[in-house]
Amino acid sequence: MRSFFAVFTLVFAMFLAHIAVAQDIGETQTNWAVDKTASSIAFSGVQTGEKFTGSFADFDVQINFNPDDLANAKVVVTIDLASADAGDKDRNGALPGKEWFFVKKFPTAKFETTGFKHLGGNKYETTGQLTIRGAAKTVTLPFTLDINNGKAVMAGQLNLNRRDFNIGTGMWKDQDWVKHNVGVQVAINAKIILK
Repeated sequence: MRSFFAVFTLVFAMFLAHIAVAQDIGETQTNWAVDKTASSIAFSGVQTGEKFTGSFADFDVQINFNPDDLANAKVVVTIDLASADAGDKDRNGALPGKEWFFVKKFPTAKFETTGFKHLGGNKYETTGQLTIRGAAKTVTLPFTLDINNGKAVMAGQLNLNRRDFNIGTGMWKDQDWVKHNVGVQVAINAKIILK
């Protein structure tokens, strides 16, 4: 059960993290390569009154981002929902099931940005469409971004409602066992790839 939350949160977190990488080089098109070994997508939730955390492992990210040309920035994140690790055997076993992520029918989650805003200093936010389990919702992710010597470090956090994506059906639909709110924390390291 927790695993489902973890994966779900992770998905969001993932897309958030990746969209944040950028560099000010005066190029209209700026591509970034994510260092997965130095990046993490984490999630947190509450089950039967106890907080739990987890992380997501397998994902693909395409980043086109230049802080001087936000109008043309674009990030697409695809996540393998079967790669979630909620740190518990029972949770990991339940997560792929029909009541949670239903991986057999919906193997991946996707986030595609639709816009970016610079909030001042190293603070940004991005809005995009997040699709999980066939449900598409518009979400906004605030994040910080620091760029030095062609390398970027991004960190973002947001809260999601699992019911917006039909995660947790049947007896899990209510909050008796697992709270609807899920926290997503993202930390991404990337380097620029010049065209």
